[in-house]
Amino acid sequence: MTGHFAVPCSGECHVPLLAQTDNRLSIDEAVGIAQGNAPVLSAALDGARAARELAVAEGQLPDPVLRLGVDNLPVNGPDQGSLTRDFMTMRRLGVTQEYVSADKRALLRQRAEIDATRMDAARRSLATNLRRDVATAWLDRYFAIRARELLKTLEAEVGIQLRTLDSQVRAGKAMPAESPMASALLLQTRDRMLVVDRQERLAQIALARWLGKDAERDVAAAPNIEILAVNPADPALVASVPSVREHASESAMAHTDLAIAESNRRPNWSWELSYSQRGSAFSNMVSFGVNIPLTFNAANRQDREIAAKHAQLAQAQASHEDLLRETRTGFALAYAEWQNLIERRRRLSEALLPVARQRIDLTMAAYRTGQGSLASVLESRRAEVEAQLQLIDLQREAARLWAQLHYVYGEGARP
Repeated sequence: MTGHFAVPCSGECHVPLLAQTDNRLSIDEAVGIAQGNAPVLSAALDGARAARELAVAEGQLPDPVLRLGVDNLPVNGPDQGSLTRDFMTMRRLGVTQEYVSADKRALLRQRAEIDATRMDAARRSLATNLRRDVATAWLDRYFAIRARELLKTLEAEVGIQLRTLDSQVRAGKAMPAESPMASALLLQTRDRMLVVDRQERLAQIALARWLGKDAERDVAAAPNIEILAVNPADPALVASVPSVREHASESAMAHTDLAIAESNRRPNWSWELSYSQRGSAFSNMVSFGVNIPLTFNAANRQDREIAAKHAQLAQAQASHEDLLRETRTGFALAYAEWQNLIERRRRLSEALLPVARQRIDLTMAAYRTGQGSLASVLESRRAEVEAQLQLIDLQREAARLWAQLHYVYGEGARP
């Protein structure tokens, strides 16, 4: 008995044995559900919103300080405790305001806005990783199901042929030694099924983290993993990756921190205005003053701070350049490996499967004419299934790389 299976296709993959219902879970739907159910993305969004609110506050002047007091209150003598009889006693009402220059306030606001941009980039990076991980888990489950259905069909075939072989042995038409070979193949097939069942279960558990009950739904057809909307020659490809953009914000923040440190060479000053009321026999008074910090030790304070910010800026820029190189190399390696796997799968599909099927036809013809054994037929069938499982493994590896490239660098990286 021979039964051929669908070859792992080069375009959209369909598995006849998968449940065909309207409730099947597609990879895009799985990604969408996961994004809607991810608390970490909501938390990151709230963090970015908080940073934008703080940016407005950073651009404002400090709150003024209201000062109330009594000056020169007598504590002994005939005027003890009196607020009006001694000419030096005054009830004072004043206000103090620290002045921060408009340029420095603009820098503080700019820093807070950069922090908001960084947090937003961090949220996009989390979303990118989430989409990639969900897609990878979905693909792992999809190809585990494909392998299991393939093995289930082989198990059914071997079971039928084992019963046929037992009948032939009893009738003296087959050698008794052929039965253990068929039984061993049946046991090996069932063992392989346990392996792929475990793979599917692990993938389903991973999906349940983000999808809940939806992870139990049957999967729909897989996307075409041989189509990738990524231009490797695009110079802006790596710079647009969310994790790189997040790091670029850190470099911009270090640059702003340096500008703030340089502005601290001009310290904030404050002014004070107060009104002092004395007894009715004496004149009331108004006082005005300005407080200016003196930078006597600038070489060991402001200059040291500026030097530290210069070093931190250089560190951030070097780290950013290193991340650019690492990301560029990671993309190139993943893209090259994806292309290699696609080509390997295509060549094996065109060369290996026809040979395996031809072998089945030849052993089957020999068996029907009495020149071959049923064990040879089973072995050729096993070899064909192994070839198809090898193609499924290649396609799963290519699909995992496709998910990384698509959701980190390609159209899938867009929010």
